[in-house]
Amino acid sequence: MHTIMRTMYHGFNLITGYRHENPPTKSIEWRLIVLESFAGVPGFLAAGFRHFYSLRTLQRDHGAIFTFLEEAENERMHLLVCLKMFEASRVTKALVIAAQVSMTPFLAAVYAAHPPALHRFVGYLEETAVETYANVIAHVDAPGTHLHKDWAHLEAPEIAKSYWVLSKDATWRETLGHILADEAHHRDVNHTYAQLGPDDPNPFVQEHIDNFNAAVARRAPELLNKAIHK
Repeated sequence: MHTIMRTMYHGFNLITGYRHENPPTKSIEWRLIVLESFAGVPGFLAAGFRHFYSLRTLQRDHGAIFTFLEEAENERMHLLVCLKMFEASRVTKALVIAAQVSMTPFLAAVYAAHPPALHRFVGYLEETAVETYANVIAHVDAPGTHLHKDWAHLEAPEIAKSYWVLSKDATWRETLGHILADEAHHRDVNHTYAQLGPDDPNPFVQEHIDNFNAAVARRAPELLNKAIHK
């Protein structure tokens, strides 16, 4: 799986015109759109397969469905955030459709045959995403680069401020840092699931509970204030 992913990675670099040193801004823009549109597919497939498996076997799923749906939704949010910063050209849209149409049946077949193989594949995919975003951020921070010139001064879009609860004056660079952290987490989740059996408990359940409680704690004062002053 690692060899397959590295081959796809270098092919993707060639198609998008991406280079590690001082990459052109345009090459990053459509690279991120294609990357995030594709990254949202495996989690949804995994959740669907496990959902039907749970129904067929009349057994609990131990929380894995939620983990994979959360991953898919998070990747979709990355895509929506990117689309607020730059537009997708016709070529980009065509590549997104081609990637989804060609790869979804392949990924579904892999998951049906051996789920850990797909999780390992996604783990390697997320490694390349981490590599890309880390390189992008490094160049945004480096004066004299294309990305520093075009992106260092940009404000974060409102959708990003809302999603990650950022400050009013948050920057696009801060947003990229949050996306990088998300991709690193997806990498770890998928490499973990590549080693688990189908009936093993989800080791990330407590993390979901903690995130939910934190979200409730953030919203409680606002909701209480609205209720009092209605």
